[in-house]
Amino acid sequence: MIDTLGKSSLTLHYLTAEAFAANQSSMAENALGAIAFGSSRPALSIANVPFAWIDMPSLDGGAAFEVWMSDKPIVHENDDGIAANRNDDILFGCLEVDEAGDLESAGYLAYSRIFDFIDNRGYGHLLRIWNYFPRINEMVSSLERYRGFSIGRHEAFLAKGRSINAESVPAACALGTHSGPLTIYFLAAKTPGHPVENPRQTSAYHYPAQYGPRSPTFSRAMAINTTVQSQLFISGTASIVGHETRHIGDVVSQTRETVANIRAVIDQAVFCGQASLGNDTETLLKAYVRHAEDLPVVRDQLSIAFGPKMKAIYLQADICRSDLLVEVEGVCLNRTVR
Repeated sequence: MIDTLGKSSLTLHYLTAEAFAANQSSMAENALGAIAFGSSRPALSIANVPFAWIDMPSLDGGAAFEVWMSDKPIVHENDDGIAANRNDDILFGCLEVDEAGDLESAGYLAYSRIFDFIDNRGYGHLLRIWNYFPRINEMVSSLERYRGFSIGRHEAFLAKGRSINAESVPAACALGTHSGPLTIYFLAAKTPGHPVENPRQTSAYHYPAQYGPRSPTFSRAMAINTTVQSQLFISGTASIVGHETRHIGDVVSQTRETVANIRAVIDQAVFCGQASLGNDTETLLKAYVRHAEDLPVVRDQLSIAFGPKMKAIYLQADICRSDLLVEVEGVCLNRTVR
């Protein structure tokens, strides 16, 4: 993790608990949103910054913070359970929904609220979304909870007039927490991004029925350009080739396969002209590790693959398939836009 803050039109920072505390006053006017990962909810002393706590231990110890910043003027609002900050181009929002034992309905409600919120404010293009809830692999009435969530999400897309195809689904991830409500945060924009798929993998929205009554609704990545940088949001990525899990029980091979998939997505984005990534690219990763004892292996493989410029947060989490040991998401930032 890093421990300093800078400014740009849309930037991401990973902070230690100490750095977050030290920088809270400087965030007041420029933070789009902040997310804390750890075993206990930290204190927040600044107002009007959308904030969520995810009950997911940081494997580096203490808490880890994800902070989205903007150097453009920010408008704050809170409506229908969604706290949001927005500038002229981008809207960051977060919400919590008490599932009350019905994750399918909670997913439908959460996404319906999100679509109404962004559409009513003119930021109708969902770019990236993060989904967190407990017991993700638990079976309820013969259906895995993640698959129940996928039904609710899918139905909300259709109910709110969203097509489910290569042009209209955001980058996303869904991970299992230790406790808490369904917690979601997201980025939306006035103009669409460019979804990117992985030629090594079946598009998630085309998964066969063996993965649930409704397919997961996300793209493998989303590319956008701002005035100062190109950005590539890489969805949660794991050891899946085609639509099948590979290397079951082997964390080293799963991590290497995950890296191969991330590289394939990056290459595809550049090939399609949807991202400008080069030697000055900044790569920020969140690695979700099912078993804490696998941290050294996962850290070593990612360090080998992405080198010293990589910044990473390592979290202990359950993953959307019970046979997956690691999942990695990423953001690639490049200061030079072609």
